Amino acid sequence: MFCLFLVTVWLPARPDRNPHNKITGPCPLNGEPCTDITGEHHTLALWAPVETDAEEIRDTIPLSQWPGARVTRVETTRVYRPDLED
Repeated sequence: MFCLFLVTVWLPARPDRNPHNKITGPCPLNGEPCTDITGEHHTLALWAPVETDAEEIRDTIPLSQWPGARVTRVETTRVYRPDLED
């Protein structure tokens, strides 16, 4: 069975960041719609097997292109998808 994980990532702020004038567009991490592409915090929704722990989820996020970027939070939800099983 698969569970939905919410992963929050901190990226260094872009020079054009203005919290009072947010820019919408594709998320810099995954290309999904984003409410502020210049912002520092981005949350991703990932499906993974229920047995997956936070460290394993953390290791799946590609951060190498953003020096200083880091995963700040991994949360599990009670949303399950048995149809995602192999």
